[in-house]
Amino acid sequence: MKEYIRVGKIVNTHGIKGCMKVLSLTDELDRFDELDYVYTEIDDKKRKINSVWYRNGMVYLELEGVNNMDDAIKLKESYVSIEEAQLKELPEDTYYIYDLKGLDVYSTEGELIGKIKEIFQTGANDVYEVVGNSKTHYIPAIKNIVKEVNIKEKKVIINVVEGLLN
Repeated sequence: MKEYIRVGKIVNTHGIKGCMKVLSLTDELDRFDELDYVYTEIDDKKRKINSVWYRNGMVYLELEGVNNMDDAIKLKESYVSIEEAQLKELPEDTYYIYDLKGLDVYSTEGELIGKIKEIFQTGANDVYEVVGNSKTHYIPAIKNIVKEVNIKEKKVIINVVEGLLN
């Protein structure tokens, strides 16, 4: 299977004509308005978006080839994804989650703290779950802590303030 970037998870069906209720995995809920197609990961198919609408923070998708509830049920709990070429260009100092996962985290003194395993979006700021030698740290992604993110060198440099790594 090709490498895709997940943009939503199909959590349920909606109606009898194959519509699916999708939990968006993007910061911009209306991102689906700009897409002509997505990939359904469970069967690795490129599918044209026939219709999209939003209700109560959820995305509702009608996709080509998903014509009834039985078709939609087969896709439930799987992901809809896009190709990297479909990504939007981000503003400076913002990154895609998939770019951050796996990066090494160092202190400003050069000490390896661990690798970013997960990113939690809390609303106020993201929090990086950094797993090191038998210890897990939760690092807030705020300017006075995260000093540098270098995707090309696969590293993040943080300012270790008192109590951060306890």
